[in-house]
Amino acid sequence: MVDMTMSFPIAPDEDARLAALYELELLDTPDEPAFDRVTRLVTKLLSVPISTVTLVDAKRQWFKSSIGVETRETSRDVAFCAYTIMCPEPFIVEDASQDSRFAQSPLVTGPEGIRFYVGIPLRSMQGLAIGSLCALDTKPRVVSEDELAALQDLAAIATEEVHLRERVVLEKKNAQAFQQALNELHQSMERQIERRTNELNLVIESAYDAYISIDADDVILDWNRAAEVMFGWLRKETLARTITQLIFPAGLPSSNNRAAITSTARRQDGTELPVEVRIKTLIIDGRERRSLFIHDITERQQLERLRDQQAREDVLTQLPNRRALDERLPEAMARTRRTQQPLAVLFMDLDGFKAINDTHGHAMGDELLRVIAKRLATTVRETDYVARWAGDEFVLLLEGSEPTTIEPLANKLVQVVQEPLAAGNAALHVSVSIGVAVYLPASAETANELLKRADVAMYEAKRSGKAQVRIAQPVDSAC
Repeated sequence: MVDMTMSFPIAPDEDARLAALYELELLDTPDEPAFDRVTRLVTKLLSVPISTVTLVDAKRQWFKSSIGVETRETSRDVAFCAYTIMCPEPFIVEDASQDSRFAQSPLVTGPEGIRFYVGIPLRSMQGLAIGSLCALDTKPRVVSEDELAALQDLAAIATEEVHLRERVVLEKKNAQAFQQALNELHQSMERQIERRTNELNLVIESAYDAYISIDADDVILDWNRAAEVMFGWLRKETLARTITQLIFPAGLPSSNNRAAITSTARRQDGTELPVEVRIKTLIIDGRERRSLFIHDITERQQLERLRDQQAREDVLTQLPNRRALDERLPEAMARTRRTQQPLAVLFMDLDGFKAINDTHGHAMGDELLRVIAKRLATTVRETDYVARWAGDEFVLLLEGSEPTTIEPLANKLVQVVQEPLAAGNAALHVSVSIGVAVYLPASAETANELLKRADVAMYEAKRSGKAQVRIAQPVDSAC
């Protein structure tokens, strides 16, 4: 009996490769338009029936996106992509039935078995191959240079999406590490105070955080130099007064004697200060005494707001990015259901942008994207929402617009984008194809489905000759 299983090669960096894959948290996640659009373009540009974005796990290959494949995963033993991740260059099999590595695979010998395969490795920011973008056919064939170049360009788009996820994960880890270091600092300070009570005054006076000691009636017993600087009262002005009179007029924050509490304190001049408070209760000579360690978190909150803004803003165009749009769209849909006013989603893709990059360079391409973004933002209303989706794609949300005004606005955007951009002695010309999907208050459509419908309409506009507007058919209302 013939053994139908296939062995697969294991890279020397397999452990690191798998660690990078698992850290992305992409395995076993729902479909996403960013990857689905790539596989859809592969099938059209290479004229193949099958395309997948594949993540290669320890014992399986799992399809983040696929066209022409009914299953969501297969064993790694039969995976062509297990070989792709080992190759620095595209991995090509022109006729799998004639290749000793694959000829006996059930993926090849079965009905409508695979004959042709070409895969491009998808790598992490550290260069670790976590999967592949591949094109497959049930007939033997030879891939042309133009087809291979197109597949590599699409693999670069998928790789950029992977790198975006990595940056989000890294940002989250850095924030957690910062918080852990801060917690350890406070815990260390508290342990030192408990172990070395004879050095308490020195520690308190040299501490960066404000230290305030109070009795059971909230009367202030001690107030260090940092507290003087932070709140504006001298130590001698605070003693024998209650802490609620001075900095916590709404009452002292409650504490479980361990966790830090975020609160708002008041300075001498009446201004408010965001703080983190740790309260330690001690019994000294039978009397309760509480020590408050107060940390000014103004700068931290400012950094968190800045980091949050940067995570939702496209660096190149200063427009909201895809993450911001993913948060805004469900909110806009909820408002539509509440106000009973329609919502229109316009999915825009520039025509001829790749030629600009190839002819004039990426710096000029970036400048063109900035100009287009500014034109879009100044053409629509202040209440409308323009976001950069990815590459040369933009999305516009129109809330509360009359249905009859949507198509004229879309045509106006086509005209605005077509205006040439001067580049030295040359004039750069691009156009835009726009797909429109209208979300009605009674619709049961999800945000992803709404975007996908607009995306499909955009591709219909491109197929119709570009610089066109196509409006998607409405979906059925909810029952």
